[in-house]
Amino acid sequence: MDEPLLFVHGWATDNWVWEGVAEKFAGKRAVHNNNLPGHGGKKSWNGPTLAPAIAEVYGYISGLPERSVVGIGWSLGAEILIASALKDRKFKALVLAGATPSFVEKKDFPWGQSKALVKRMIMDMRKDPASASERFYRLNFTSDEINLPAARAFIERYRYPGPVSCEGEIPGCFPAFRYDEMTTALEALRDTDMRQGLGGLDIPVLIAHGEEDVVCPAGAARYLHERIKNSQLVLFRGAGHAPFLTQEKSFKEALDKFLAGI
Repeated sequence: MDEPLLFVHGWATDNWVWEGVAEKFAGKRAVHNNNLPGHGGKKSWNGPTLAPAIAEVYGYISGLPERSVVGIGWSLGAEILIASALKDRKFKALVLAGATPSFVEKKDFPWGQSKALVKRMIMDMRKDPASASERFYRLNFTSDEINLPAARAFIERYRYPGPVSCEGEIPGCFPAFRYDEMTTALEALRDTDMRQGLGGLDIPVLIAHGEEDVVCPAGAARYLHERIKNSQLVLFRGAGHAPFLTQEKSFKEALDKFLAGI
């Protein structure tokens, strides 16, 4: 049995996004594909930091030995994995899809969203999460991708009030998304800047990024590649923020090649 895989989804989504990739490892590796706080997870995202998500993620791998887990994260999930790997030695390697060390642009980091836009997004999430989240979901895809079956399925799944859960103490099914906590998670993204710690990553890292990504522009991927010493960069031509959905076959091939080499 090869190293266990830990999949971490992005903001305002859930573990469904990784099912197409995770299923190829069924019966071959241990696979952990769970939900983050506020996104169907067990814990609450109760403060504007990554700490609640790191705690949730760590709960799935706490009993595993050091340097034994491959973390595969998308967007917010990639940031959570970077922070987790800098804090803990559980990880043998990371795969970062649509990743950035800073969601918000800085004077010396132009590949983030503007502070004004993120502030507006947070305000809109508090006032009208249905409209705010719907606008965001469409941004994950280019104009050429938006009508692909994978993109249509993505947008339909996360249409307000989001997916439902039929687990837990409440009988029947209920919305899994807690939009107030998802807004807190967005505040955590706003306040997180991990650029100074990137040199501390001493494990193999695959950076997989869509060349046409407008959520986390491809310049952020190049920035990560330049500063993570044992990293590989794969850019997907014509892809937006979710190449593992819209170019799943190519993403799986890149992932297989990376895993075979670690």
